Amino acid sequence: MRNNMFFKKNMAILESKYPDLAAKVRASSKVIGKCKVIKSKTGDPNVIVKRDLDHIMLYDNDDPFGYCKTYFEELNINHAPIVVFMGLGLGYHLHLFLRLYGNRWGARKIIIFEEDIELFRLALQFADLEQIISHPDIHLFVGRDPEEAFTQIRRNIITEKGIHNFMRSTKIIPLPAHILLNNEYYLRALNTTKKAFRQMMILAGNDPTDSFVGMDNLLSNLKHIVSNPGIKLLYDKFKGMPAVTVASGPSLNKNIHLLKDIRERALIVCCDASLVPLMKRDIRPHIVVSLERTDGTEYFFEDVQDLEGIYLAICPLVRPRAFDSFKGGKFIVNRTFSHFDWLHQDKGSLSIGPAVSNMAFKVSEALGCDPIIMIGQDLAFAEDGDTHVKEMPFGERDEYYHKEVLEVEGNNGRPVKTSRAWEIFRSHHEEDIKSYKGLCINATEGGAKIRGARVMPFKEAIDKYCRDKIHSNSIISETISNFYRDIDVKKELEQFLPRIRGTRETLEGLIKVFKDFHDETRLAQKTTIHPFMYEGAKIDKDVLTGIAQKFLDLLNSYLKDQDVNDIMLHTLQPHLVWFANRLNFLPEIYSDQNCLRSAQVLMIKEWLGVLGQFFVSTADSLSEAETFVSEALKN
Repeated sequence: MRNNMFFKKNMAILESKYPDLAAKVRASSKVIGKCKVIKSKTGDPNVIVKRDLDHIMLYDNDDPFGYCKTYFEELNINHAPIVVFMGLGLGYHLHLFLRLYGNRWGARKIIIFEEDIELFRLALQFADLEQIISHPDIHLFVGRDPEEAFTQIRRNIITEKGIHNFMRSTKIIPLPAHILLNNEYYLRALNTTKKAFRQMMILAGNDPTDSFVGMDNLLSNLKHIVSNPGIKLLYDKFKGMPAVTVASGPSLNKNIHLLKDIRERALIVCCDASLVPLMKRDIRPHIVVSLERTDGTEYFFEDVQDLEGIYLAICPLVRPRAFDSFKGGKFIVNRTFSHFDWLHQDKGSLSIGPAVSNMAFKVSEALGCDPIIMIGQDLAFAEDGDTHVKEMPFGERDEYYHKEVLEVEGNNGRPVKTSRAWEIFRSHHEEDIKSYKGLCINATEGGAKIRGARVMPFKEAIDKYCRDKIHSNSIISETISNFYRDIDVKKELEQFLPRIRGTRETLEGLIKVFKDFHDETRLAQKTTIHPFMYEGAKIDKDVLTGIAQKFLDLLNSYLKDQDVNDIMLHTLQPHLVWFANRLNFLPEIYSDQNCLRSAQVLMIKEWLGVLGQFFVSTADSLSEAETFVSEALKN
């Protein structure tokens, strides 16, 4: 009776929060059991699980909860803001953790992987899991491919409540019996979690200098931005029509010729690196996408003639000469970065991943295309080690990708070699496909498998989905024609001047605040921290506490000016995430409070120096933009 009571209550909560999981539990009732429930000496249920010719008991049968407590104490953890449990069992470890260790270790998020749906069903029957299932900061992944958890961990779990600032302090707690039962599953769960965290760091911006370059380019591109229409005008103009996105992987050599006959039956969206290989075969895409903010992008366009009817969808974080080198029509594609909010130019923003191929997909999606057919999207080496299609301007083999080689599942079901960078791009493709409401077909005919995309030969995809005639050029040209008729470039540029001046002046005031505070931390280092560290002097706690409080006040105030926040946030974000993870990791290193506070102040001093320099550089960029805009208005 008690078991039925637990099960009924647990299932009601499960169906509310995890309806798909609840359905799997219902279906599991017909599974022939491999788990046997026994009673421990304390009277608490225990479970014996059959594994091949062996049997494994989940808990010590003398005292299951005592066994769990001993296990936690032996882990010797004192700080665990993010906890990943490898296994749930009957929930004893987790119940004990919530009761005794969660608050003490500063737990903020708990992720649980449980491979065995049958074992989970037993937990629902024999334990009260109401607190676990309903808790807003506990997340269950049960009886599913662990790689499927990637998107939810990356997009939802670690983005809540600033959790990404504690990723470095994550603790993995493997339940011993579960690791014995299926070590391979839990290794995959661990790798998925690590990959989600790594992707989070990359998308936050793994290099503040790179982010600053993009912002600096943006300010240099103000005239290009106001002079060209935005992708927003084209939203859903190709609704229900097929698109083919053309990346520059080596397999493109196999099926590139098939593009020539479908220009009037599909929207062809190619990456900038694919343009020359296409044009040399007399294949004309409709849209070329360009994203990279570093030097070299312009070389994809410099020698390309006759670009009539070909449009460049360009993110204005690129170098200005990339705009200049493309002689055809253009439209602006903003990213969902704070820089673009500062512009007050609603050109349309897309959540674009780290690669230009991710951009090609998102542009096709924004235009309403369905299906989206991908070719040349290898994200893997060719058998001979080539990285790109023939006649790609920078060559067919880029040694950069050979630095970190790993194996993943290929589209043919066999392992293929890929690189760390490509694996990052692939993960974002999988996220994009998961949120895409249409059909995505991977017709690459080689390369790495991309979850969520249906694998199909390109010829078959063409025959099935590219049948009707599409007037792509007419759709684009007619849609944007009014923009060129109505635009007043000088008037648009004039509107930037007060914002440029105001933002620069506010930054200059903040720079002085940063400098004064930095001087204060340097003085504390010299008069308080160094004597404590090197001479054993008594520490002045009030000085260090005052600096820590002033730092918190500064964090809450320095980006309150909206224009400063918009122009600076994306540049600062990589350093802020890096800094926050280091700062929040300090309790792992220092148990003595005086040592901890000293280390925090020294880190704050370093933080002020780095951020202060970015404020100075941004003020300089704004000053240059002010000069540029003023000169442009005179002409």
